[in-house]
Amino acid sequence: MKRFAILLLFIPILSYSQKKRTAFISYFVPISNDIKKKYFVSNQNIEYYKYCSSIFNNSSDLNNYSSLSSESKYIIYDAIFNKAKNGELLVYQYRSGLGFYGPAPDDKWIGKKQIMKKTEISRNISYLNLRDSIDRYGEPVMDNNGYILTIEYLEECSIDDFIGINFYEEWTFDYKNLTIDKKILYYAPALKAINPETLELLGYKCPFIVENKNLKINKKIATDFYSNTDIFCNYQTYDTWFNNNLEPSVKYPFIKEAMTNENNSYYECSPPYNKKISKIDALSFESFRDSISDDYEPVLNNDGSVIKIKFLENYLQEEINSLGFVENWFFDDKISSFSKEVNGVSLERINFDKESHPIFLIKN
Repeated sequence: MKRFAILLLFIPILSYSQKKRTAFISYFVPISNDIKKKYFVSNQNIEYYKYCSSIFNNSSDLNNYSSLSSESKYIIYDAIFNKAKNGELLVYQYRSGLGFYGPAPDDKWIGKKQIMKKTEISRNISYLNLRDSIDRYGEPVMDNNGYILTIEYLEECSIDDFIGINFYEEWTFDYKNLTIDKKILYYAPALKAINPETLELLGYKCPFIVENKNLKINKKIATDFYSNTDIFCNYQTYDTWFNNNLEPSVKYPFIKEAMTNENNSYYECSPPYNKKISKIDALSFESFRDSISDDYEPVLNNDGSVIKIKFLENYLQEEINSLGFVENWFFDDKISSFSKEVNGVSLERINFDKESHPIFLIKN
């Protein structure tokens, strides 16, 4: 009997624990509007345009995505790049294209732990540029074919080159309260990747990785910062415990609860993020279809065009292709570390123009 009573005590604990899930996620967040671009992604064999998390292809007018102010950007730039260059900040090697190899949840280090030296840091935060060689008379130096000889040189990055941050975070999904808490474990500041000959923007490069620490000074550097993620896409994963995609067993329960719970309150996902909307407005959209007569033929206007009927159509859970976040960002410049306060989570879907956009916001 006593054993049965103990078992009954554990049942609520077990059922409650299933209402939360943890995932280790890596994703890129642009912090400058000039590099937020419109680009194609593919998810579940559907191609569509997306914004914010990439810096390729054609630019687009973005009115819902955030950037850091010049003042906040300078505080971060000075506390990360200058401290790292001067040897005041412990940084690790970033392996481009190979994911992050760091301490796993069991405290075992995956891969070789490499602390970067000051000379390596200075080289990584610089660009390889070309300039014409000049003789002592100020004239260009030519080769045997008559071409001007060029010299390679390194030029250190500037604050304008600082365009984003690759975060490595532990996310806790609370399905009961529909919240997602983020704990930043590591981050990699991102610089523009530029072709030295054409000066074309190719993407971004991360010179190093920084271990994030618990903040002692909560200096707010951004309020209601909005960004979205690509973590619903079927990207390749690497031999690392951080993932750049979210497995279905974690994301779909959250989507289902957000779209079906009768107690949910929905908000418009645009600044200032406080306009409440009805459930109908949040979960459906206006659509049109041809009017049909009794003989199943289209009903025509006097001008011969088909009369359209407007009706409401519900969004489908499988149409949700990403999450958006409204966050407050904090930064401790003494220890060069971040923290985030998630104020709301939005669900994003593909519209008829094959563009990803938020349909509603659930506030914390």
